[in-house]
Parts: sequence; structure tokens; C-alpha cells
Amino acid sequence: MASSKSKTNPPTTVASKSASTDEHRAQAPVVVRCCVLTVSDTRTVETDKGGTLIEELLKNAGHIVVAREIVTDTQSEINGAVRAAIYHTLEPEAIIVTGGSGIGPRDVTCEALRPHLTKEMPGFGEIFRMLSWGEVGPASMLSRAFAGVLGRTLLFVLPGSTNAVRLAMEKLILPELGHFVREIRPERSRLEPNAHQ
Repeated sequence: MASSKSKTNPPTTVASKSASTDEHRAQAPVVVRCCVLTVSDTRTVETDKGGTLIEELLKNAGHIVVAREIVTDTQSEINGAVRAAIYHTLEPEAIIVTGGSGIGPRDVTCEALRPHLTKEMPGFGEIFRMLSWGEVGPASMLSRAFAGVLGRTLLFVLPGSTNAVRLAMEKLILPELGHFVREIRPERSRLEPNAHQ
């Protein structure tokens, strides 16, 4: 189980030696609209610790969770939920998926979503597994976590473990979420923190 941490202090952004990166971060929106999707055949809202943790961390960092859903481990349901969120009324700027990213027979999240990416961010999975090595050792190779862009929406696919979720959220996603949005939606900036609310 993930250790409890303060809910009042958002993660700090990693210092950069690049002036352009610092400039982009300074211009990034501070509020991002997010959708949380849990992939599981067994979890309910009450037992979905990974989805709950993602929602709590996003809200504590000042972001908006426009929807949270649980779908079964089937490619059609996973793909359908993501497409519905993007192309219908929710209009999230980021979708964070937890579950189904391992190598088991029912782990099909990667197969459902990766083919639809318009751009992939290989560094996300690479750095996530590198950081996971410090916690679980060689078992980090079992994770197929990845991130990318679907049109103008960020997509992050995380394992179902709460420890893995906390690692990805606190070390990778939250420190750069606004920066990522600014890259794919240049019209979004810190000067318009309430856009799309």
C-alpha cells in the first residue's frame, strides 16, 4: 500500500538547465482538465485505490477531474471509453489510465490504445521503468507503461499498483503536466488558467 503523504504540497518542478524549457514551464497552464480511467474486471469505485489516488493527487495539485470511470479489461471498452471522453462532451486535456499495462493474458490496455497515438513520448516509459527499478528491481521490466498524444489530448497509461501510480504521478506527470499541455495546445497558457472550465 502506498504511504500517506501531505496533500497540501504539490510536487516541485525539476530544475532545468535549458532557458527555453524554463520559459515554456513559466507559460504553462496551472489548471489542466483530466479524465481518470481504471481498467479492471474486479474493481469498484470503493476498491479502486489507484483511480482514487490519481484523482486525489490531481485535485491536490489544483487540476480538474472532469470524469472518472472503471471499464473491464477488453480492448473495445477501453478504446470506447477513451474515444468517448475525447470526442464527446468531456474535452479533457489529459487522460490518465491505470491498469492493464502488464504482460498477463488480460492486460490489453496497451494493445487497445497505443495504435491510436498520433505521437508517443518514449521517454515517459523509459524513465518510469528506470525509477521503478529502485523500488521493485528487475520486476520493473514487466511494466509496459507509456504516454503519448491522441490528437490534442495527452494520454498516460500506468500500472494498477498504487505504488506505481504514486511514483508516476509525483515524479513524472504532475511536475510537467501543464508544460505538456502547453506543448500540444500552444493557445493554453498560465495567463488563461481557467480556460475550458
